[in-house]
Amino acid sequence: MKHPAYSQLRPVTASAAVVLAPNPSYAALEGTNSWVIRDPEDEYSIVVDPGPEDEGHLNVLQSKAEKVALILLTHRHHDHADGAERFRQLTGAPVRAFDPQYCSGAEPLVSGELISVDGVTPTLKVVHTPGHTADSVSFYVYSGQPGESELEGIITGDTIAGRHTTMISETDGDVGAYLETLAKLEEDGRGVMLLPGHGPEGEDLSAYARKYIDRRNQRLDQIREALATHGQDADINTLVDAIYDDVDPVLRGAAEQSTRVALRYLQNQG
Repeated sequence: MKHPAYSQLRPVTASAAVVLAPNPSYAALEGTNSWVIRDPEDEYSIVVDPGPEDEGHLNVLQSKAEKVALILLTHRHHDHADGAERFRQLTGAPVRAFDPQYCSGAEPLVSGELISVDGVTPTLKVVHTPGHTADSVSFYVYSGQPGESELEGIITGDTIAGRHTTMISETDGDVGAYLETLAKLEEDGRGVMLLPGHGPEGEDLSAYARKYIDRRNQRLDQIREALATHGQDADINTLVDAIYDDVDPVLRGAAEQSTRVALRYLQNQG
């Protein structure tokens, strides 16, 4: 079974399977990937990103994940997190996120902690990966205990998608932090499966991270060139017209946001 496959539990690694939510959009691609973590013989499961508050999707996810011991969030965005409270009602499982306000019945996530749950064989390592948002985390999926088992894949949320690039939040996103995050994922992800928040999985996370780094630096160079041509006080419309000469009108707002975030980074760099 290949991506996209809606309302199905699609195995990706030995310990990670995905249920694709039916919420396609420009930003969400075919929809949100809700990850179910467990060994096939396990009694319980961990669910990462239950997705939007879509009753049909949440009921399917519950039926596929069966006994859910814990709900985890990669970050706060609605297409990943809005269904968490309702999914908690359906499963009785607590919700953990990096930002305390998105937790329910459990403590916030701590970068570097290992999540090991009774009845679930795989172990998850929490790694704070800010940039897309300040609260973004990635989950390193080990088949057992780290150091004694295989790193099967890394769940990246919106930090790296299965295709296309990712927007940086204008409110609490940060280009500098994002570039540092991508460098870490390039290092840690060599030969490791990408388990993204949207789009298909990838064989080598490191290669995706490198493409993201190169693309982000290319955009920064384009903005520097546009500022040199049109002046340091050039407005957003002028810069977007210069950089995104073929942008789809539907994505104009996204291009403007991306440019504003990049400008903020460049100004902070001096």
